[in-house]
Amino acid sequence: MTVAFTPFTRALYAYAFFFDFMLAYAIYAAWFELNGLSYVQIGALLAFWSASALVLELFTGALSDRLDRRWLLIAAPLLKVFTFVAWAFADGNVWMYGVGFAMWSMAGALYSGTAEALLFERAEEAGLSPEFDRYYGRMSAAKSLGVGAGLLFGGLVAARFGMGAALWLSIPPLLAGAISAVWLQDTRRARGHTPEPYWQNFRIAFIEFRTLPNLRFVTLYIAIGLIAFEELEEFDQLYYTAVNLPLWLFGVAGVVGMIAHAIAGVTAHRLAHRPAIAWLLPGLAGGLFILSAFATNAWFVIVLEAAYIIAIPPIILAHARFQQVIEGRARATTTSVMEVFQNITALLLALAFGWLATQTGILPAYGWAGVGLLFVATWVWWATRRGMTAI
Repeated sequence: MTVAFTPFTRALYAYAFFFDFMLAYAIYAAWFELNGLSYVQIGALLAFWSASALVLELFTGALSDRLDRRWLLIAAPLLKVFTFVAWAFADGNVWMYGVGFAMWSMAGALYSGTAEALLFERAEEAGLSPEFDRYYGRMSAAKSLGVGAGLLFGGLVAARFGMGAALWLSIPPLLAGAISAVWLQDTRRARGHTPEPYWQNFRIAFIEFRTLPNLRFVTLYIAIGLIAFEELEEFDQLYYTAVNLPLWLFGVAGVVGMIAHAIAGVTAHRLAHRPAIAWLLPGLAGGLFILSAFATNAWFVIVLEAAYIIAIPPIILAHARFQQVIEGRARATTTSVMEVFQNITALLLALAFGWLATQTGILPAYGWAGVGLLFVATWVWWATRRGMTAI
């Protein structure tokens, strides 16, 4: 490992932690509901979040391949600050909540493909690209710990000082994230890399997807199957409410889950050579979602959290596999194409899940989501037997 890679990864892990260390994570869906928004409106907002990310993702990916990645990573948390300013002043106005999600989408679009691409390039420079899953897992773990810290302190602050305080106190960690990004040096130009013209990056990405079947398969695996775990989490506070989990435990439940997520992320690379987990673990998670639909008390939150935790290794390894399969120079753009497909699915899933929860109740909706994951697991098993590699 080169000397320069160690301080880089430390700064990146700090950045990932601060970017998601937001106290609002503990309460924002409940904040929407308590301010008069219906399940359908909440689902529509989450769908708009995905739609706005869909529009922005491709353009920011190509921008990242063209410009210095560090400056985009500095800008991302600063844009995210405006999310919580908008929500704090929304007072039940659904359009203001939409403005907040638009800012979050822009921040996420600048961060997502850029951070993954930069980490892979720096690992490759250090001769460590075969171990990318290890470092990506650690970055994911830092993110999970940030989310967990936000959930813990968010729940406690909301219970003691009100939900509005949790929104405002989400801002300082984002400022710390912007400062930590100063140390995320993009070394492509120093290594003699001449960035491609902006629009040429799209052509390179298109060629990648056209000529690499396994890249297409991993993209579908992430975008159709694994996205369910990310999107359903946005409704978890409604599940907590339905099973009568006390408000102060919202944060505790979240932080325990995120610590488990972090442990699963750090250790995920140990499962890299076991292709069966690509279908086995999502299938098991689907079964747990079905079980959580029969909740009779707050203890079933443990079942729900377990479903997310066992899905972490395939999520980490699939994203690592995606980066390792890419061959061209438009790495962030190619990653953003995958993110676009993922956001399309997330948009449709948010709308469908919001509608389903309205029609059947929030608990049965989780059960039906579990049934869907069983179908996904069957498809991945079938594709794996025919030579495709998801992780």
